[in-house]
Amino acid sequence: MDNFRGAIKKSPAQIVLQTLRTTLTLPPAAARSVINELTKPTSSQKTYIKHISNSFWKGTLIGKNIKYDSDAEAVRRLRRADVVIFNIHGGGFRTGNSTMYMTSYITWLDMLQEKHGLDAIMMSVEYGLAPVHKYPGPVFECMKAYKHLTQELHVPSWKVIFSGDSAGGALCLETLMRTYAPSIINDLDAPRTNFDIGLPAAMLLVSPLITPETNSWSWENLEKHDMVTQHLAKLVFKEYLDFPNVDPEDVPILKLAKVEKDFERFAPKNVLVFVGDKEVMRDDILHLANAVEKDGKINIRVCKESYPHDWFLIREIVKQKDKYMLEQYDEVFVDFAAYAVAEAAQDFANEKQRATIVTTTTSTTATATTAVSSPLTTTAVPVETTTTAQEQHPAANQPGVIVP
Repeated sequence: MDNFRGAIKKSPAQIVLQTLRTTLTLPPAAARSVINELTKPTSSQKTYIKHISNSFWKGTLIGKNIKYDSDAEAVRRLRRADVVIFNIHGGGFRTGNSTMYMTSYITWLDMLQEKHGLDAIMMSVEYGLAPVHKYPGPVFECMKAYKHLTQELHVPSWKVIFSGDSAGGALCLETLMRTYAPSIINDLDAPRTNFDIGLPAAMLLVSPLITPETNSWSWENLEKHDMVTQHLAKLVFKEYLDFPNVDPEDVPILKLAKVEKDFERFAPKNVLVFVGDKEVMRDDILHLANAVEKDGKINIRVCKESYPHDWFLIREIVKQKDKYMLEQYDEVFVDFAAYAVAEAAQDFANEKQRATIVTTTTSTTATATTAVSSPLTTTAVPVETTTTAQEQHPAANQPGVIVP
Protein backbone atom coordinates (compact mmCIF):
# COMPACT_ATOMS: atom_id res chain seq x y z
CA MET A 1 0.00 0.00 0.00
CA ASP A 2 2.90 2.36 0.62
CA ASN A 3 3.95 1.96 -3.00
CA PHE A 4 0.37 2.65 -4.09
CA ARG A 5 0.17 5.75 -1.94
CA GLY A 6 3.51 7.01 -3.19
CA ALA A 7 2.54 6.42 -6.80
CA ILE A 8 -0.75 8.27 -6.44
CA LYS A 9 0.78 11.24 -4.66
CA LYS A 10 3.43 11.59 -7.36
CA SER A 11 0.91 11.31 -10.18
CA PRO A 12 -0.28 14.28 -12.24
CA ALA A 13 -3.05 16.30 -10.61
CA GLN A 14 -5.69 15.00 -13.03
CA ILE A 15 -4.88 11.36 -12.18
CA VAL A 16 -5.17 12.11 -8.46
CA LEU A 17 -8.51 13.82 -9.09
CA GLN A 18 -9.91 10.86 -11.01
CA THR A 19 -8.66 8.43 -8.36
CA LEU A 20 -10.44 10.37 -5.63
CA ARG A 21 -13.56 10.71 -7.76
CA THR A 22 -13.76 6.92 -8.03
CA THR A 23 -12.71 6.23 -4.44
CA LEU A 24 -15.34 8.45 -2.84
CA THR A 25 -18.18 6.39 -4.34
CA LEU A 26 -16.81 2.94 -3.50
CA PRO A 27 -18.67 0.86 -0.89
CA PRO A 28 -18.13 2.50 2.53
CA ALA A 29 -15.53 0.10 3.93
CA ALA A 30 -13.47 0.15 0.73
CA ALA A 31 -13.71 3.93 0.39
CA ARG A 32 -12.57 4.46 3.98
CA SER A 33 -9.69 2.03 3.58
CA VAL A 34 -8.32 3.78 0.49
CA ILE A 35 -8.76 7.30 1.91
CA ASN A 36 -7.12 6.29 5.19
CA GLU A 37 -4.19 4.83 3.31
CA LEU A 38 -3.78 7.87 1.09
CA THR A 39 -3.86 10.22 4.07
CA LYS A 40 -1.87 8.13 6.55
CA PRO A 41 0.56 10.35 8.49
CA THR A 42 4.27 9.93 7.88
CA SER A 43 6.67 8.96 10.66
CA SER A 44 7.71 12.56 11.29
CA GLN A 45 4.09 13.73 11.29
CA LYS A 46 3.15 11.16 13.92
CA THR A 47 5.16 13.10 16.51
CA TYR A 48 2.45 15.79 16.27
CA ILE A 49 -0.36 13.33 17.02
CA LYS A 50 -2.01 12.33 20.31
CA HIS A 51 -5.15 10.24 19.90
CA ILE A 52 -7.82 10.83 22.54
CA SER A 53 -10.89 8.70 23.20
CA ASN A 54 -13.04 9.16 26.27
CA SER A 55 -16.65 9.70 27.27
CA PHE A 56 -16.47 13.37 26.25
CA TRP A 57 -15.01 13.19 22.77
CA LYS A 58 -12.98 11.13 20.35
CA GLY A 59 -10.32 12.47 18.03
CA THR A 60 -6.80 13.83 17.95
CA LEU A 61 -4.85 16.59 19.63
CA ILE A 62 -2.25 17.89 17.18
CA GLY A 63 0.78 19.82 18.34
CA LYS A 64 4.56 19.73 18.16
CA ASN A 65 5.97 16.61 19.89
CA ILE A 66 2.63 16.00 21.59
CA LYS A 67 3.02 12.28 20.88
CA TYR A 68 5.42 12.05 23.82
CA ASP A 69 3.07 13.73 26.31
CA SER A 70 0.74 11.82 28.59
CA ASP A 71 -2.96 12.31 27.92
CA ALA A 72 -3.17 14.60 30.95
CA GLU A 73 -0.22 16.73 29.83
CA ALA A 74 -1.61 16.92 26.29
CA VAL A 75 -4.89 18.25 27.68
CA ARG A 76 -2.99 20.77 29.81
CA ARG A 77 -1.24 21.95 26.66
CA LEU A 78 -4.62 22.34 25.01
CA ARG A 79 -5.86 24.46 27.91
CA ARG A 80 -2.72 26.62 27.95
CA ALA A 81 -2.60 27.18 24.18
CA ASP A 82 -2.87 30.69 22.75
CA VAL A 83 -4.93 29.38 19.84
CA VAL A 84 -7.10 26.26 19.58
CA ILE A 85 -8.17 25.12 16.11
CA PHE A 86 -11.35 23.10 16.55
CA ASN A 87 -11.29 20.97 13.42
CA ILE A 88 -14.01 18.83 11.81
CA HIS A 89 -12.82 16.80 8.83
CA GLY A 90 -14.63 16.18 5.56
CA GLY A 91 -15.14 13.06 3.48
CA GLY A 92 -18.78 13.01 2.43
CA PHE A 93 -19.86 11.81 5.91
CA ARG A 94 -18.74 8.30 4.84
CA THR A 95 -14.93 8.58 4.75
CA GLY A 96 -12.21 10.64 6.39
CA ASN A 97 -10.42 10.91 9.71
CA SER A 98 -9.07 13.44 12.17
CA THR A 99 -5.52 13.42 10.74
CA MET A 100 -6.37 13.65 7.04
CA TYR A 101 -4.37 16.74 6.17
CA MET A 102 -1.36 16.63 8.46
CA THR A 103 0.89 18.54 6.06
CA SER A 104 -1.45 21.53 6.22
CA TYR A 105 -2.13 21.20 9.94
CA ILE A 106 1.56 21.12 10.84
CA THR A 107 2.31 24.03 8.52
CA TRP A 108 -0.32 26.16 10.23
CA LEU A 109 0.76 25.28 13.77
CA ASP A 110 4.44 25.87 13.05
CA MET A 111 3.76 29.11 11.20
CA LEU A 112 1.59 30.48 14.01
CA GLN A 113 4.52 29.91 16.36
CA GLU A 114 7.28 31.13 14.08
CA LYS A 115 5.55 34.17 12.62
CA HIS A 116 3.27 35.28 15.45
CA GLY A 117 4.77 33.65 18.54
CA LEU A 118 1.49 31.86 19.24
CA ASP A 119 1.34 28.39 20.75
CA ALA A 120 -1.43 26.62 18.83
CA ILE A 121 -3.01 23.21 19.32
CA MET A 122 -5.54 21.55 17.04
CA MET A 123 -8.45 19.58 18.50
CA SER A 124 -9.59 17.44 15.57
CA VAL A 125 -12.85 15.54 16.07
CA GLU A 126 -13.29 11.92 14.96
CA TYR A 127 -17.03 11.50 14.43
CA GLY A 128 -19.00 8.42 13.42
CA LEU A 129 -19.31 7.76 9.68
CA ALA A 130 -22.28 6.71 7.56
CA PRO A 131 -23.99 4.39 6.97
CA VAL A 132 -23.58 3.16 10.56
CA HIS A 133 -23.82 6.68 11.99
CA LYS A 134 -26.62 8.67 10.41
CA TYR A 135 -27.69 12.29 10.70
CA PRO A 136 -27.84 13.99 13.17
CA GLY A 137 -25.57 11.71 15.24
CA PRO A 138 -22.26 13.19 14.01
CA VAL A 139 -23.56 16.71 14.69
CA PHE A 140 -24.23 15.80 18.31
CA GLU A 141 -20.73 14.31 18.62
CA CYS A 142 -19.21 17.59 17.42
CA MET A 143 -21.42 19.61 19.75
CA LYS A 144 -20.41 17.43 22.69
CA ALA A 145 -16.72 17.87 21.86
CA TYR A 146 -17.09 21.66 21.62
CA LYS A 147 -18.99 21.77 24.90
CA HIS A 148 -16.22 19.73 26.52
CA LEU A 149 -13.60 22.15 25.21
CA THR A 150 -15.32 25.33 26.33
CA GLN A 151 -17.39 24.36 29.36
CA GLU A 152 -15.54 21.45 30.93
CA LEU A 153 -11.94 22.26 30.01
CA HIS A 154 -12.78 25.97 30.30
CA VAL A 155 -10.88 27.03 27.20
CA PRO A 156 -12.11 30.56 26.41
CA SER A 157 -14.11 30.63 23.19
CA TRP A 158 -12.19 33.72 22.05
CA LYS A 159 -9.15 31.47 21.58
CA VAL A 160 -11.01 29.06 19.30
CA ILE A 161 -10.89 28.91 15.50
CA PHE A 162 -13.49 26.58 13.97
CA SER A 163 -12.20 24.73 10.91
CA GLY A 164 -14.03 22.40 8.55
CA ASP A 165 -13.76 21.21 4.97
CA SER A 166 -16.50 19.79 2.76
CA ALA A 167 -18.85 17.75 4.98
CA GLY A 168 -16.87 19.08 7.94
CA GLY A 169 -17.93 22.59 6.93
CA ALA A 170 -21.58 21.57 7.17
CA LEU A 171 -20.89 20.06 10.60
CA CYS A 172 -19.19 23.29 11.71
CA LEU A 173 -22.17 25.41 10.71
CA GLU A 174 -24.76 23.15 12.27
CA THR A 175 -22.71 22.68 15.44
CA LEU A 176 -22.61 26.45 15.88
CA MET A 177 -26.29 26.88 15.08
CA ARG A 178 -27.42 24.17 17.47
CA THR A 179 -25.07 25.47 20.18
CA TYR A 180 -25.93 29.16 20.08
CA ALA A 181 -29.33 29.48 18.39
CA PRO A 182 -30.90 26.01 18.33
CA SER A 183 -34.38 27.26 17.46
CA ILE A 184 -33.14 28.29 13.99
CA ILE A 185 -33.60 24.63 13.10
CA ASN A 186 -37.37 25.21 13.20
CA ASP A 187 -37.58 28.99 12.76
CA LEU A 188 -35.08 30.81 10.55
CA ASP A 189 -35.74 34.07 12.42
CA ALA A 190 -35.19 32.61 15.90
CA PRO A 191 -32.77 34.60 18.09
CA ARG A 192 -29.62 33.44 19.79
CA THR A 193 -30.49 31.98 23.18
CA ASN A 194 -27.18 30.62 24.47
CA PHE A 195 -24.96 33.34 25.92
CA ASP A 196 -23.20 31.08 28.41
CA ILE A 197 -20.49 30.39 25.83
CA GLY A 198 -19.02 33.22 23.81
CA LEU A 199 -18.76 32.85 20.05
CA PRO A 200 -15.46 31.53 18.65
CA ALA A 201 -12.88 33.99 17.36
CA ALA A 202 -13.16 32.87 13.74
CA MET A 203 -14.03 30.11 11.32
CA LEU A 204 -12.22 28.57 8.35
CA LEU A 205 -14.45 26.88 5.78
CA VAL A 206 -12.83 24.97 2.92
CA SER A 207 -15.26 24.00 0.14
CA PRO A 208 -18.03 23.63 2.74
CA LEU A 209 -21.14 21.61 2.03
CA ILE A 210 -23.94 24.15 2.37
CA THR A 211 -26.85 22.05 1.19
CA PRO A 212 -27.29 18.48 -0.09
CA GLU A 213 -29.41 19.86 -2.95
CA THR A 214 -27.83 19.50 -6.40
CA ASN A 215 -29.83 21.81 -8.65
CA SER A 216 -27.52 24.83 -8.97
CA TRP A 217 -25.81 25.88 -12.21
CA SER A 218 -22.42 24.73 -10.95
CA TRP A 219 -23.82 21.30 -10.08
CA GLU A 220 -25.29 20.94 -13.55
CA ASN A 221 -22.23 22.18 -15.44
CA LEU A 222 -19.06 21.50 -13.45
CA GLU A 223 -19.40 17.86 -12.42
CA LYS A 224 -16.99 16.71 -15.13
CA HIS A 225 -14.25 18.83 -13.54
CA ASP A 226 -14.82 17.78 -9.93
CA MET A 227 -14.32 14.81 -7.61
CA VAL A 228 -17.78 15.36 -6.11
CA THR A 229 -20.46 13.76 -8.27
CA GLN A 230 -24.19 13.18 -8.41
CA HIS A 231 -23.46 9.58 -7.49
CA LEU A 232 -21.74 10.69 -4.29
CA ALA A 233 -24.61 13.08 -3.52
CA LYS A 234 -27.10 10.22 -3.81
CA LEU A 235 -24.99 8.12 -1.45
CA VAL A 236 -24.98 10.96 1.09
CA PHE A 237 -28.76 11.21 0.89
CA LYS A 238 -29.16 7.47 1.30
CA GLU A 239 -26.43 6.59 3.82
CA TYR A 240 -26.23 9.74 5.94
CA LEU A 241 -29.64 11.40 5.65
CA ASP A 242 -31.47 8.05 5.42
CA PHE A 243 -33.54 8.87 2.35
CA PRO A 244 -36.15 7.79 1.35
CA ASN A 245 -37.03 6.64 4.87
CA VAL A 246 -37.39 10.21 6.14
CA ASP A 247 -39.37 13.21 4.98
CA PRO A 248 -37.09 16.00 3.66
CA GLU A 249 -39.17 18.49 5.66
CA ASP A 250 -38.04 16.73 8.83
CA VAL A 251 -34.31 17.09 8.06
CA PRO A 252 -33.03 20.38 9.56
CA ILE A 253 -29.80 20.43 7.54
CA LEU A 254 -31.85 21.01 4.39
CA LYS A 255 -33.18 24.25 5.90
CA LEU A 256 -29.88 25.73 7.00
CA ALA A 257 -28.95 27.02 3.55
CA LYS A 258 -32.04 29.22 3.69
CA VAL A 259 -30.62 31.44 6.44
CA GLU A 260 -30.10 34.83 4.80
CA LYS A 261 -29.55 37.27 7.67
CA ASP A 262 -28.43 37.80 11.25
CA PHE A 263 -25.54 35.36 10.99
CA GLU A 264 -24.03 36.84 14.15
CA ARG A 265 -26.55 34.73 16.08
CA PHE A 266 -24.22 31.76 15.66
CA ALA A 267 -21.26 32.65 13.45
CA PRO A 268 -17.98 34.17 14.67
CA LYS A 269 -17.02 37.71 13.77
CA ASN A 270 -14.41 36.64 11.20
CA VAL A 271 -14.85 33.97 8.52
CA LEU A 272 -12.41 32.81 5.83
CA VAL A 273 -13.74 30.69 2.96
CA PHE A 274 -11.88 28.73 0.29
CA VAL A 275 -13.80 27.64 -2.80
CA GLY A 276 -12.92 26.14 -6.17
CA ASP A 277 -14.11 27.75 -9.36
CA LYS A 278 -14.46 24.25 -10.84
CA GLU A 279 -16.36 22.58 -8.01
CA VAL A 280 -20.01 21.62 -8.16
CA MET A 281 -20.80 23.28 -4.83
CA ARG A 282 -19.34 26.62 -5.92
CA ASP A 283 -22.63 28.44 -6.43
CA ASP A 284 -24.08 27.34 -3.09
CA ILE A 285 -20.91 28.43 -1.27
CA LEU A 286 -20.79 31.80 -3.00
CA HIS A 287 -24.49 32.35 -2.38
CA LEU A 288 -23.93 31.91 1.35
CA ALA A 289 -20.83 34.12 1.29
CA ASN A 290 -22.73 36.85 -0.55
CA ALA A 291 -25.59 36.64 1.94
CA VAL A 292 -23.15 37.00 4.85
CA GLU A 293 -21.46 39.97 3.19
CA LYS A 294 -24.78 41.62 2.40
CA ASP A 295 -25.94 41.14 5.99
CA GLY A 296 -22.92 43.21 7.01
CA LYS A 297 -22.37 41.81 10.50
CA ILE A 298 -19.63 39.27 9.82
CA ASN A 299 -16.23 39.96 8.26
CA ILE A 300 -15.96 37.40 5.48
CA ARG A 301 -13.18 36.83 2.96
CA VAL A 302 -13.45 34.42 0.03
CA CYS A 303 -10.39 32.88 -1.65
CA LYS A 304 -11.31 31.39 -5.03
CA GLU A 305 -9.06 29.62 -7.53
CA SER A 306 -9.71 27.70 -10.74
CA TYR A 307 -9.57 24.27 -9.12
CA PRO A 308 -11.99 21.54 -7.99
CA HIS A 309 -13.42 20.78 -4.57
CA ASP A 310 -11.18 21.03 -1.49
CA TRP A 311 -8.09 22.17 -3.42
CA PHE A 312 -6.69 24.08 -0.44
CA LEU A 313 -6.32 20.87 1.59
CA ILE A 314 -6.06 18.15 -1.07
CA ARG A 315 -2.88 19.65 -2.41
CA GLU A 316 -2.10 16.83 -4.81
CA ILE A 317 -4.83 18.11 -7.16
CA VAL A 318 -3.05 21.46 -7.55
CA LYS A 319 -0.68 21.55 -10.51
CA GLN A 320 3.01 21.91 -9.80
CA LYS A 321 3.17 25.33 -11.43
CA ASP A 322 0.56 26.62 -8.97
CA LYS A 323 1.96 25.09 -5.76
CA TYR A 324 3.40 28.46 -4.75
CA MET A 325 -0.10 29.80 -4.11
CA LEU A 326 -0.68 27.15 -1.43
CA GLU A 327 2.17 28.61 0.60
CA GLN A 328 0.73 32.07 0.14
CA TYR A 329 -2.71 30.93 1.24
CA ASP A 330 -1.26 29.14 4.27
CA GLU A 331 0.11 32.50 5.29
CA VAL A 332 -3.26 34.13 4.61
CA PHE A 333 -4.95 31.69 6.98
CA VAL A 334 -2.30 32.00 9.69
CA ASP A 335 -2.42 35.80 9.61
CA PHE A 336 -6.21 35.64 9.63
CA ALA A 337 -6.21 33.34 12.66
CA ALA A 338 -3.70 35.44 14.60
CA TYR A 339 -5.60 38.65 13.88
CA ALA A 340 -8.98 37.12 14.72
CA VAL A 341 -7.82 35.76 18.08
CA ALA A 342 -6.14 39.06 18.98
CA GLU A 343 -9.31 40.95 18.09
CA ALA A 344 -11.50 38.52 20.02
CA ALA A 345 -9.21 38.78 23.05
CA GLN A 346 -9.45 42.57 22.94
CA ASP A 347 -13.23 42.41 22.57
CA PHE A 348 -13.36 40.09 25.58
CA ALA A 349 -11.19 42.44 27.65
CA ASN A 350 -13.29 45.44 26.65
CA GLU A 351 -16.49 43.63 27.57
CA LYS A 352 -15.07 42.68 30.97
CA GLN A 353 -14.05 46.29 31.54
CA ARG A 354 -17.51 47.56 30.61
CA ALA A 355 -19.10 45.02 32.93
CA THR A 356 -16.78 46.13 35.75
CA ILE A 357 -17.67 49.79 35.21
CA VAL A 358 -21.39 49.01 35.22
CA THR A 359 -21.04 46.90 38.37
CA THR A 360 -18.99 49.59 40.12
CA THR A 361 -21.46 52.32 39.15
CA THR A 362 -24.41 50.24 40.33
CA SER A 363 -22.66 49.42 43.59
CA THR A 364 -21.82 53.08 44.24
CA THR A 365 -25.39 54.15 43.54
CA ALA A 366 -26.75 51.46 45.83
CA THR A 367 -24.36 52.48 48.62
CA ALA A 368 -25.36 56.13 48.34
CA THR A 369 -29.04 55.22 48.42
CA THR A 370 -28.55 53.05 51.49
CA ALA A 371 -26.67 55.83 53.28
CA VAL A 372 -29.56 58.22 52.75
CA SER A 373 -32.39 55.85 53.59
CA SER A 374 -30.66 53.95 56.41
CA PRO A 375 -28.40 56.28 58.40
CA LEU A 376 -28.12 53.88 61.33
CA THR A 377 -24.99 51.76 61.56
CA THR A 378 -25.61 48.01 61.62
CA THR A 379 -23.36 45.03 62.08
CA ALA A 380 -23.43 42.52 59.24
CA VAL A 381 -23.61 38.83 60.03
CA PRO A 382 -20.65 36.96 58.49
CA VAL A 383 -21.74 34.75 55.61
CA GLU A 384 -19.71 31.83 54.29
CA THR A 385 -19.16 32.29 50.56
CA THR A 386 -17.80 30.15 47.75
CA THR A 387 -15.43 31.79 45.30
CA THR A 388 -14.98 30.75 41.71
CA ALA A 389 -11.61 30.06 40.13
CA GLN A 390 -11.68 33.46 38.46
CA GLU A 391 -12.40 35.20 41.77
CA GLN A 392 -9.49 33.37 43.38
CA HIS A 393 -7.23 34.30 40.49
CA PRO A 394 -7.95 37.85 39.26
CA ALA A 395 -5.52 37.35 36.39
CA ALA A 396 -7.89 34.77 34.95
CA ASN A 397 -10.04 37.60 33.65
CA GLN A 398 -7.21 38.75 31.41
CA PRO A 399 -6.81 37.30 27.89
CA GLY A 400 -4.08 34.70 27.62
CA VAL A 401 -4.37 33.40 31.18
CA ILE A 402 -6.09 30.13 32.04
CA VAL A 403 -6.66 29.02 35.60
CA PRO A 404 -5.79 25.33 36.00
